[in-house]
Amino acid sequence: MIGFDANLLLSFYQSRTQGAAYGGSAESSALLAKRAAAPTPPWSTLSQAPEPKDLVKSVLAGRDFVNEYAVRSDVRGSSPDYDKLFALHQALDTLTEVAKRSDEKGVSEGEIARLQKAFTRGMGEVSDYLEGLRFEDMRLTQGQASDKAKMSVGVDKTVASFTTKPVHSGSSYAEVEAFQGDMVFTMSVKRLNVVHDLTIDLSEISGPRTMAAVVGLVNDKLADAGLRTRIATQRVPGEPKQIQVGEKTVTIPAGEDQWAFKINGDTTEKVTFSAPTTEPAIYIGQLAGNPDPDGKAATDDGVTTPQLLKVQTGQEGGPAEQIFGKDLPAGVAAVRASQTAADGSVYLLAEVDAEVDGQTIKGQRDVALMKYDSAGTLVYTRTLGAAETATGLALAVSADGQVAVAGSVTGALAGAKDGKTSTTTTSSSTTGVTTPGGGEPTKSDSFVTLYDALGQEVWSRRSTAKGEDEATAVAFADDGSVYVAGRTKGVMAGGVSAGSWDGYLRSYTADGLAKGVAQFGTSGDDKLAGLAIEGGNVVVASVEGGRAILRRFDTSGAAPTVAATRDLGGLAGGSIAGIGFDGDGRLLIAGAAGGATLNAGTVTRAHAGGTDAFAVSIAADLTAGAGDSVAYYGGAGADKASAMTVAGGKVWITGATDQDLPGMTKIGKSDGFVVGLDVQAGSVDFQRRFSGKDTFVAPTTIAVDTAGASVLDRLGLPRGELAYSDSQRITAATSARAGDQFQIRARGGGRPVTVTIEETDTLDTLATKIRRATGFAVKVEIIPDATERRLQIKPLNQRYTAELISGPAGRDALESLGLDAGILRATTSEDGKVVPADGGDPIFGLKLSRDLSINSKEGLKAAVDALTHATAQLRAAYREISGQNEASQDGPGKKGGTVPTYMTDQLANYQAALARLGGGG
Repeated sequence: MIGFDANLLLSFYQSRTQGAAYGGSAESSALLAKRAAAPTPPWSTLSQAPEPKDLVKSVLAGRDFVNEYAVRSDVRGSSPDYDKLFALHQALDTLTEVAKRSDEKGVSEGEIARLQKAFTRGMGEVSDYLEGLRFEDMRLTQGQASDKAKMSVGVDKTVASFTTKPVHSGSSYAEVEAFQGDMVFTMSVKRLNVVHDLTIDLSEISGPRTMAAVVGLVNDKLADAGLRTRIATQRVPGEPKQIQVGEKTVTIPAGEDQWAFKINGDTTEKVTFSAPTTEPAIYIGQLAGNPDPDGKAATDDGVTTPQLLKVQTGQEGGPAEQIFGKDLPAGVAAVRASQTAADGSVYLLAEVDAEVDGQTIKGQRDVALMKYDSAGTLVYTRTLGAAETATGLALAVSADGQVAVAGSVTGALAGAKDGKTSTTTTSSSTTGVTTPGGGEPTKSDSFVTLYDALGQEVWSRRSTAKGEDEATAVAFADDGSVYVAGRTKGVMAGGVSAGSWDGYLRSYTADGLAKGVAQFGTSGDDKLAGLAIEGGNVVVASVEGGRAILRRFDTSGAAPTVAATRDLGGLAGGSIAGIGFDGDGRLLIAGAAGGATLNAGTVTRAHAGGTDAFAVSIAADLTAGAGDSVAYYGGAGADKASAMTVAGGKVWITGATDQDLPGMTKIGKSDGFVVGLDVQAGSVDFQRRFSGKDTFVAPTTIAVDTAGASVLDRLGLPRGELAYSDSQRITAATSARAGDQFQIRARGGGRPVTVTIEETDTLDTLATKIRRATGFAVKVEIIPDATERRLQIKPLNQRYTAELISGPAGRDALESLGLDAGILRATTSEDGKVVPADGGDPIFGLKLSRDLSINSKEGLKAAVDALTHATAQLRAAYREISGQNEASQDGPGKKGGTVPTYMTDQLANYQAALARLGGGG
């Protein structure tokens, strides 16, 4: 038997292949040289690949974005890696050209819509193609290549401390003006089921009432009671500020230091603050700033800032006396509803269009439930987690602290629950009952979500009609059931359409089981405007044909039925802001009317002209009576009533005006106002006018706590129990919902395992799931910082790799958790080059999000940037593998390297043939 050394065989093969394979001709030598060379890439000027603009026409006609046969290698026998790389490159080039075309001048709206639709399809094709793609000489991931993945979203640690807002400027030993007068409050500390009520009376301080003196007084009482909680001062250093004066930026020197109180608590002690003397506090959500400074309807060039104001009602007249006014966190676009709770907190329902309070959002717009304490400290934020868009339109808080939010949603709402399980739910358009599974409707549907007192989701419901629908009002009944009212452009299950937009009312049990629905309205566009429940009275208000219409429903049967109807008269172009019960058997309705057109009873306060706010008081059963009354409020101009609430037997209305009001002259271009009306007496018991940024404010919500203002406000302390900790559930701390998923693949080439978020998952339980899913091939740690905990994933050692793969569109948990998809690997250095430490092929990360969109200017720019980066990575991959092929050739400057797979296979076949010729088996 004749043996051959491998190196000798390679040399022999390279010199004689033409004889064995191609008949020994000169043509065969040329073919061999061609197959050993790297093929021409599609971005080369020598390439015969189609032009991107031609490809755009092709994909608009329905052709695939990814086509391995469209850009084939021009070198016979080259690695199939090239065909895959070139197909991907062409798809990305086409996507980039589609995006750029949608932004060109002169492109029609119709073509833009087609381009946007094609882009979405193309991104889906690329993602699907990448999911199962394997290469011979490299590794490619749609995400990024890194040594670890760490959550950018944190879950709050339990830190037993609370810091107030600054309450004093200057020295902590200087007398504080705000501490003068009668200053008495109670600090209750519960320890081992024993409540210690400590009366703090600042008159016990013998000297000046300084920050330090107050700290000494409180700590002495805490020590005497044997408690661990203590209070201290917290310095807030003065910092320089920059302001814009015309076109110049001016720096203002740092001001005095400010001082706040810091409560250093103990997890075994619960601290509650209360005051013996209180007065109503008004919370107003508003937008500050002129949305259209140039006055041109075609432009949207203004910047508005969502804000929360707290106003006390202790003094009449003059400018608003704010307890605080604060900008809401970045990401909040507007506040749609608000309500106070029995514990002294205030809930806001916000519309968010970006990450808010550390929580990412999945789609273009989402809903956030935000809880603030009475001192203006944000306690928690809960994003809904809608896959595309969601709008929050209604909010209700029960006596035991449960919160219901309602609105409209487009696209998937993963992880909604049926009250007992954590399956995804949609509603049947034929039965109206929520059922597991289902698709992802593209039209807008009504939704309602119930949260417990800790802000943890209890259940969600999505109800659909055969047309657009939205929930605009929500309320709790005494038995804990939830009523939702809204409007629909189709037919609700069991309902009958009167035409165009109709109103509807439906209810859910406390466990979230859907009951029957009532649909009502006229042949025109009806607008549901309010829902109120007291005892057995369930009343809905709507605007129908420009008139204010009330309906009382009998809810004793399987579906609500109309028991009484009342027409309050025409609104003359006005609207209804809301309805509520006063606690004394009467129904209060408020809004705005363009004239004295309401026929709701005795006019106790006359219409002043233009458009005025109004409030109506009638019997709860809607029957007409001698006590029915209507009061108007406003000036001679157009006064808009944007929101109302009922508290302390009064109607509280907020809105905007650009004209004088009774006793209050104009301040800015558009001022906000709040008024408290006693309707039957026709008296104004409270009124305030206020302005803000650009002398332009637009109030959107109002909530009143009848015991919300006290001496605690001057100390920066909240009414009620201090919230030291938040829920540890992932579904509460992030925008992830039960049912969201991602995949993880351990030891490259292995089978990906799906990880599903469950309702009760915490960081600890999720870490355990990930370890088990990879066969313990990864190291999962929980990394703490000062206030939060985050999950971190790394390969167990240098030999291992792991890949994080995004979940399905609309149900991707990685995005909600702030984890990047991609390959996790350790690296090392070889010949001055960073390479994977596992000894495998080089890794390239495209950093290409699967949900890129060109439906907005911002999205289009982000998409083009991402596609440009991904394209650069593909070209880098080409250089890497083509360099390997070139290095394997026997020629000047091409020494060493790795023999390509196709050549290795052919060498093996040739060696076997030679062995047989030499007598081998």
